[in-house]
Amino acid sequence: MKLRYFGYYLRKCDTQKKFLFNIKSIIDAFIASSNMELKSSFKRGDDKLYLTHVSGQQHLYYFVRTSDDDLIKRINEQNLTVSDISEKLSANEKVAYASYVYLSPTDNIMACAGSTSCPRFDDFGDYLNELFNKAGLDNYEFFIEALTSNSDKKDLMKMEMVNSVYVDVAADKSLGKLIAKELTGNSNANLGNFRITIEPTGLNLKQTFVSMLKKLAPSGKAKNTQGVTRIGAKAKHDELKGQLTDYWLDNENSLSDSLNPRAKVKLADQITAKYDENQSLTSLYKSYISNKKLKIEADTLLSKYANKAEFAKKKQPVIDVTQAANNDGATLAPLATGESS
Repeated sequence: MKLRYFGYYLRKCDTQKKFLFNIKSIIDAFIASSNMELKSSFKRGDDKLYLTHVSGQQHLYYFVRTSDDDLIKRINEQNLTVSDISEKLSANEKVAYASYVYLSPTDNIMACAGSTSCPRFDDFGDYLNELFNKAGLDNYEFFIEALTSNSDKKDLMKMEMVNSVYVDVAADKSLGKLIAKELTGNSNANLGNFRITIEPTGLNLKQTFVSMLKKLAPSGKAKNTQGVTRIGAKAKHDELKGQLTDYWLDNENSLSDSLNPRAKVKLADQITAKYDENQSLTSLYKSYISNKKLKIEADTLLSKYANKAEFAKKKQPVIDVTQAANNDGATLAPLATGESS
């Protein structure tokens, strides 16, 4: 399992201005609120998504996807504890899938870890933007970007000789489901990720590789909807170097640490330790905010949402339509239909 690192920023829709604002206090206030109607309103397909703290960890969260009615009922009744989720996961029950999300209290850095079928970092981004819209922060958008530590797409475009191409595909995404359907007859078969290896019929796959990078690792606002998590090639980057070397581009393309789910040290403790000990994180984050020209900005409205009361169920205003409420005593006339009299 990999722990992958990301930077994030917010953008105001009315001005299109991008800025840094730490969302951790907002997330904590949302989780602390008692508005279960709001908390249970997030879906991905037929499943529901929930966000909750990992017990004993100040900066770590479970991001849960489940269709289990009992689990949903207990969450909605606030009878579910984090240990209940842990027990479900440790028992390997296929009723809940949980990713880990680590949020830095000081920087705009998040780290994510999860196995196949767990909600991904892009699901978390969609979840947070949906929360903003539902809670009254619809003038703000949340964006996640990988803290890059490996090959850049522009570098891979310059490869002179490409001998073979590799593509890793998530089994629960569109391309993975298509492959599963062709192989097993069931698009929802309980399979892990796929690796596709493409060998050339001629001498060079360069143009094929460039076309695949444009389609499967899009730039700008385009999204990778096929579920390709990694694309790479055995290629020659420099004609002066005779050997072919493996070059990779993760669509998640992030600085990462390895985690061991079978180790005696709990995953939660491993994640916190890896985050604290990563030697590249600070420099990559500084490069990220410098390249994006991002600066920390105070925001009065966002700051208000560090209070859980902002996530309380909003009461609909009661409109008094009695005659006594009509101050001038006039009768109400029907709206004109647009027909001439």
